[in-house]
Amino acid sequence: RVLSPRLDINPGIVRIRTRLKNPVGRMILANSITLTPGTLSVDIVGDYLYIHWVDVQERDTEAASRRIAASFEKYLEVIFG
Repeated sequence: RVLSPRLDINPGIVRIRTRLKNPVGRMILANSITLTPGTLSVDIVGDYLYIHWVDVQERDTEAASRRIAASFEKYLEVIFG
């Protein structure tokens, strides 16, 4: 944004819901999301993760959860239940 002020992005913090119950599984999910370009895990509160997203494409919790976390959760559920 600093180098290109006209860059067409929409930064913000979104809330996503996780189905993972195991705290280690949640931590690995948060770290996996952070490794994805354009996202940063900010906090975990209960079943929700708060994610800073450089280009917010979904405001709805369920839609954002599917877009950001679903691909990671399907593998983590097998490992951590």
